[in-house]
Amino acid sequence: MTVSIVIPALNEETTLPALIPHLLGGGVEVLIVDGGSTDSTREIARQFPVRVLTAQRGRAVQMNAGAAAATGDWLWFLHADTKVPPDWREQLFKAMEDPKLVGGAFRVVIDAPGLRYRILDVWGRCRPFLQRNFFGDQGIFVRRDLFGILGGFPTHATLEDVDFSSRLWRLGKVVLLLGPLCTSARRWENAGWWRTVLTHCRLALTQPVDIQSAARRIALVIMAKAPLLGQVKTRLIPALGPQGARDLAQKLLEETGALVGEVEGVARIVSVSPATHLEMVRSMVPSSFRLIPQTEGDLGDRLAHLFRQLFAEGFDGVIALGADHPGLPKAYLEQAVAVLRAQTTQVVLGPTEDGGYYLIGLSQLFPELFQDIPWGGAKVLEATLQRTDPLGLSVHLLPPWFDLDRPEDLVRMLHTATPGT
Repeated sequence: MTVSIVIPALNEETTLPALIPHLLGGGVEVLIVDGGSTDSTREIARQFPVRVLTAQRGRAVQMNAGAAAATGDWLWFLHADTKVPPDWREQLFKAMEDPKLVGGAFRVVIDAPGLRYRILDVWGRCRPFLQRNFFGDQGIFVRRDLFGILGGFPTHATLEDVDFSSRLWRLGKVVLLLGPLCTSARRWENAGWWRTVLTHCRLALTQPVDIQSAARRIALVIMAKAPLLGQVKTRLIPALGPQGARDLAQKLLEETGALVGEVEGVARIVSVSPATHLEMVRSMVPSSFRLIPQTEGDLGDRLAHLFRQLFAEGFDGVIALGADHPGLPKAYLEQAVAVLRAQTTQVVLGPTEDGGYYLIGLSQLFPELFQDIPWGGAKVLEATLQRTDPLGLSVHLLPPWFDLDRPEDLVRMLHTATPGT
């Protein structure tokens, strides 16, 4: 387990000598990314066994450049004016031992005396859990592979740390370590205490609104298997023949696409398997739909990757829907969207009569829901629900529906109402 510490710097000749010696040691590489300093920042940094890089000025740009050059399993982003606690290494490496952890940050105290700063310290301990994000001076850390999935820090945003950490929070388990990191009070001293506090209050008041707005970004995804002759609806081939089974699979996909197309206020996506047949599926769904390839692996692997990818893109709710449920009422999909949009429930499941589910929706990634599940059997829903209890997840169950997999299901399909009712 290795950590790359990325420190964006601009005219930090007085702060780096106080920080760097406390970071050096086994399992750690330190990268100083200079944004065009006019003092001796680079020269001072090169006196230490660290890597010194240069990048265009801008904290997000500099941090992204450091991450691109890093070699560690984890990335830890520190401000140059930070003081780290003596046991930062123990805290950080112990946290990283948790395989469920995707990232986190530290508690922060402000390096200045006075009651007014202590009040800010207390607020800083509560704010991350209220707003579900971190500020950059909290020392955000993240798995390096997930940093790539998240697309790095947005270079166009004024609150690149909040934007990035909000998306990180939705990827899975995060942690706020005790720390504390000690951050300089120079921003309060330079801009004025009241002016800085009022700016932070404005952010505190507007950010929850921004998050709720982002929560309206719901992705509704069809898990589609390209209708290849002899490879779809194989249990129906004895009754329909290979061509008949293939035509039925295409019809079901087209009807599911039409159904999803009627659901308002969602991003409509089709996740295609095998990945080489996106163009075939493109002709079977509305042109406004986005198509993405499925990864290799079992259904759990593919679902986990799908949810991780879309949460990394900034969606606040993701719903995956099967393509073999004829006549599924549109109201069921709208209910799933409404539940996730309300942000009161973390998991939505649409049970099937054979013990599986036709739909799963999540407010953030919970990879445990896709691991060691007996896919294709009668215990899929039961096994999934058994995972939600230990995790303390709230679950909303939609009305049940049926799969079209067996010859007897064909009769059921003929007596089913038109899709979308």
